[in-house]
Amino acid sequence: MKKHLSIMMALAVLAIGIITSCKKDPIPNNNEQPTDTIPTVTDRITFGDTTGMIVTTYNTIMEFDEGWNPIILDLNDGGIDDIKIETVYDGPLAIGEFQTLTLHCLNDHTELLGDSIVKESYSHRETTYDTIDDYIVITHAYTFSTCETIEENDPVNTSKVFEVFANDYDNAFGAEDHFQTGKAVLFRENVKYSLANPGDEIVDVDYYNNIYDCWNFPTDEEKYIGFRITKNGNSRYGWLKIKLHPTWGGKVVDTELIETAIQK
Repeated sequence: MKKHLSIMMALAVLAIGIITSCKKDPIPNNNEQPTDTIPTVTDRITFGDTTGMIVTTYNTIMEFDEGWNPIILDLNDGGIDDIKIETVYDGPLAIGEFQTLTLHCLNDHTELLGDSIVKESYSHRETTYDTIDDYIVITHAYTFSTCETIEENDPVNTSKVFEVFANDYDNAFGAEDHFQTGKAVLFRENVKYSLANPGDEIVDVDYYNNIYDCWNFPTDEEKYIGFRITKNGNSRYGWLKIKLHPTWGGKVVDTELIETAIQK
């Protein structure tokens, strides 16, 4: 009987312990993230792979005309504009204005997949003399080219240019790549013009030909521009998918925004 009573008491004590332990608060795990923090996202993605991405498609074409409004994007839906694509026009007053297509980061949180690169350009000058109606015509032809020299001894110039990379579908990028905030020129219109300075007996004529083709973003192709937005120590990666459409005989471009994507 005593043995039976002892067993019953032991079971009762065990039951009380179980009930008590069920009512205890759980021991906090200091390694757990609070529910209101941004979850960790992968630091490498592939252009065109929409797994884990928030994708927004567009039917937007910004024409080259200066009267059109720029494309302004809040890429992470954070209430702050992140990117602007716009056409600006500039040039000597005597000859008119020419298209320059630019891409801007609008805040310090947004960076573009690209780098400041030292690029070469080349200058060439030719001078000719003619006589027309008793006038001596001195012609100076100046060529500035981003592509190649015309003659072996042409001067070489160097410029540091912020270039965003034109990426293809299925290329990969991420944390180990270089990102930079700032403004990049995507396209600059080639410029040809002439200026004449007539005198009593001599006429000076200057011809200018500026060729920017080899520094321009590719045209007539769908390309991806990568970006990174960092807030509170958390980085999210994504892309712009665009296409530049040549118009007016290839002199200028319209800009088509096809889609944007950012990690969830």
